[in-house]
Amino acid sequence: MSPLTPTPDHALWHRTPALSDCLRQPHIAAAFDRDALVRELEADGIEGVLHEPADRSRAVLGLHNPSMTESRVNLRALLPEHAHRTWHFLSGSMHTSEAADGLHLHLAASDTVWLTTTT
Repeated sequence: MSPLTPTPDHALWHRTPALSDCLRQPHIAAAFDRDALVRELEADGIEGVLHEPADRSRAVLGLHNPSMTESRVNLRALLPEHAHRTWHFLSGSMHTSEAADGLHLHLAASDTVWLTTTT
């Protein structure tokens, strides 16, 4: 998957931050508006989608592990343009670990997580 490829319609996990009412918050919902930038991402077997509102004031990141085993992804390597930002949990399931190369997110088999950050 290319970082600039539109998100495929068959990847339903990316539609909204599941099991959360965070879309009721206007600053989060703006990242899902029609004029938002949406980029598909993939790293280390984890599928991702980055939503940014038109004014680029916030990023909402969804990550999904489609495998049958735990996977991890380095946020700094996945989104180097956002390396200076602090990410905040919105919904889903994960755990984190610090490494010399940055923060790693660990997702169990079939887990999805949603995170957000501001500029």
